[in-house]
Amino acid sequence: MNQVHQITCKYLSPNKTVETISIASQYTEIVVYLYNFKGQSFRVFNSKESLNGFWKGMNNEDFHFDSEMDLDHWLQNVAIK
Repeated sequence: MNQVHQITCKYLSPNKTVETISIASQYTEIVVYLYNFKGQSFRVFNSKESLNGFWKGMNNEDFHFDSEMDLDHWLQNVAIK
């Protein structure tokens, strides 16, 4: 099971945030960016560039979850390479 830690959280509005999250396994760590829309839609981006492209309409998220439970399950179990 992975260790998950929030690095930063920026509020875009009262119901919209962008979080920088560290996901670590025993041997490696990755950083992902999470756009939380009203606690109903969670979009995960593998890089800052991917997140910036989303704001510009150039690309979609790398992963999308419709519930916090699904997001938490993914964060705890995603294979880190």
